[in-house]
Amino acid sequence: MEIKNLLAGQVDLAQMTVSQPFGLHGLVEHIQAGEKTRAELHKAGQEFESYFISYLIKNMRETVPKGLFDRKGEQVWYSFYDQEIARLATQAGGIGITAFVDAYTEKNR
Repeated sequence: MEIKNLLAGQVDLAQMTVSQPFGLHGLVEHIQAGEKTRAELHKAGQEFESYFISYLIKNMRETVPKGLFDRKGEQVWYSFYDQEIARLATQAGGIGITAFVDAYTEKNR
């Protein structure tokens, strides 16, 4: 009877999982979460930089004198054009806002 209880206790111990304080699995999850956060911050930096460049272009366009045939419809198309130019400028390196966000993220890792 005692042997049967002893074997049952050993089987129970073998089936239990041992939790490690910071094992390999936890380390991989931690690294993946850090990479995800870094990627999200990079994307946020790009979106902000794109918006900022678009805003600068819009304000510069407002300083140009209006022509004889100034129409509201053109302003809508110019806003789309400005957004696209800003997006392409950001992808090409931008004015450094995204690089600053990336450097700050790397420094405070």
